[in-house]
Amino acid sequence: MFAFNELAAAFGGGVFAAAVGGLPAFIMCGILVLINNPEMAFGPYFGPHISFAAGVAAAAYAGKKDIVAGNDILTPLIKFNNGPVLLIGGIFGAGGLIMQKLLAGAAVPTDTVALTVGISGIIARLVFGNGKLFGSYTLPDKNSAAALLVLGLGVGLISAYATIVTKNVILGFGIAATSLILVQFMGVGPVTHHLALPAAVAAAATGNLWLGALFGILGAFLGDFVGKTFNSGNTHVDPPAITIATLTTIVLVFLS
Repeated sequence: MFAFNELAAAFGGGVFAAAVGGLPAFIMCGILVLINNPEMAFGPYFGPHISFAAGVAAAAYAGKKDIVAGNDILTPLIKFNNGPVLLIGGIFGAGGLIMQKLLAGAAVPTDTVALTVGISGIIARLVFGNGKLFGSYTLPDKNSAAALLVLGLGVGLISAYATIVTKNVILGFGIAATSLILVQFMGVGPVTHHLALPAAVAAAATGNLWLGALFGILGAFLGDFVGKTFNSGNTHVDPPAITIATLTTIVLVFLS
């Protein structure tokens, strides 16, 4: 299923991701997509199921030890010079590789990378966090709902169009992931990869621009729901990953 060297590399990728922080590692994934290096983007170095998931788990462990907030995915954890924190990153990096391979081998009809990120975050919450997975959901007000609608439509349209024209399903994802550099350094910015990727997958499956746009809108609203529901705890469970996995399943089961 996978070579020992690959597993060792995933461990190393997890350690590195914990050192640089979960979000910085994910931004690097986006940059590598844009420079057309998917092997690095989704392999042991920066694959989200390995690196981002490892950064999330390492932060959760650091939170348990009162080193940093358990949901802090921005801070490079090397700042604290704590070997066990980095080790947890390595363990979850290797575990992410194994989990994704098992899901893919079982032909689970979804984006197995995204699903792995979601499951890994839930495991980290249960092991290192307060164990609370679900909170109460409050419907967005009319201004927030309008923003979600327009953003989902806009990102869905451009990602679907790019996919139809270039035949590159992950281009919009790469742009969206790279744009998170705004969140990293300015503290605010659009989180749109869960809009862009489902839109691209739907457009690739059907060739229909407007169906892609619809999935961009669905991504916006589902992401809002998951974010408000799952992140009631004190660690990070990734709303975009859960959204991508859910909507990809819908496309693969009903539209492919």
